[in-house]
Amino acid sequence: MAARPKASLRPGQGGEPAVLELERPLAASLTPGQPLVAHFHSSEGVVLLREPAALGGFFAGSLSSLSVEEVLGHVVSGIRSGQLTLQNGPVQRTVTFRDGQPTFAVSSVHHERLGSVVVQLGLVTPEQLHLALGKVTPSLRIGAVLTREGFLSEANLYSAMTYLVREVMLNLFEMAEGSFLFLEGRQPPGDQVKLQERTRDLVIQGLKRGEAVARLRRRFPDELMVTTGAEAPPPGEESLFAQAAPGTSLGALRSFWEGSLFSFLTWVEERMRDGALVIQLRTTVPAVAPVAPMPRRASGTFAAIPPPVVAPMSPEERFNSLLAQIHTAIRLAGANPDLLRGFLESPQPGLEAAYEGVTLGPDGRLDVERIRSNVSSGGEALARAMTLEALDAFVSYALFSARNVLPGEMSERLYRGYRDLQEGLS
Repeated sequence: MAARPKASLRPGQGGEPAVLELERPLAASLTPGQPLVAHFHSSEGVVLLREPAALGGFFAGSLSSLSVEEVLGHVVSGIRSGQLTLQNGPVQRTVTFRDGQPTFAVSSVHHERLGSVVVQLGLVTPEQLHLALGKVTPSLRIGAVLTREGFLSEANLYSAMTYLVREVMLNLFEMAEGSFLFLEGRQPPGDQVKLQERTRDLVIQGLKRGEAVARLRRRFPDELMVTTGAEAPPPGEESLFAQAAPGTSLGALRSFWEGSLFSFLTWVEERMRDGALVIQLRTTVPAVAPVAPMPRRASGTFAAIPPPVVAPMSPEERFNSLLAQIHTAIRLAGANPDLLRGFLESPQPGLEAAYEGVTLGPDGRLDVERIRSNVSSGGEALARAMTLEALDAFVSYALFSARNVLPGEMSERLYRGYRDLQEGLS
């Protein structure tokens, strides 16, 4: 997680005023005419805000404590008006609400700027945008320049703004780390749009997008190496495939992508499926260490023979071993282990095909070979990744279900085993 700018407060001595030391990113935004107002929270801390006259209150915290869904729930359910800002490192997104409805949005992400959006939507050409950007001033924004120059109609500008607000709102759900700040009652900017969807419907869409991003990131981590496949790239994607041709990581390839993380991962999934993009398999073979001669004691007898080295379990075996432990713990607690079968009867969305025909053994282990067979159409490496994803989902469900019937200490012990397993795979 990116380091957050910090401030340190040094108390004064002998009646001298206290001194507040700010890191450069914070200090750069200060001007004599716009001081920061301090809000003290007992002895635990202080929040500094640049407050407009109409500020009714604020709500701030860390996304590691409250999720985006919970933060938006505070705004939407309270029918609140104000500005919500989420930030993680250089990424900052701000959505303005009026009576719980999003009406405006700005973002530091390049593809979430109005200029990029009108080009993405095919409303203006890159050349027209370049000419318009040269005429932007502090008092004349890009939208006004595009309409004044005749490059964009007012109707198309409104459509682009509506699209932009919706995308920034949905992309909030990609942010699992960082901080948030809601300034209630802050006057919104002059530009406002009205989205067709209700805010609650947008939140539901955002939750689905966030879940999809989490699922796809497990399948396609940044360090996964890819290269071009046998199929030709679709028209318009030649430059991206030129970057992938010699072999590159998905993290590096993403830097050339103009769009959200969700759109990039969805694109990767589609290109993997049609064979235009494939996983680059490692072909290096580890060297075999020579066998050392068996040591002898001075008397001529053999030294104690060390215990044989046991090959470590594969990730699939480790998942199944943990499932067997959960199954046994449930049975010893006097509950019915068959409650684990509920997942197989109704798998999570996106895992239906992976778990088709899969059974649970009498000791709680899954038929891993059947899962691998169900997802084998994408090649060996992809099938293995999808198998691990399916197993991870089942173990998560099993732990959640077992928590209701197991003693707290046993449940926590199993959760620790699960966390160790995940860390070993990361």
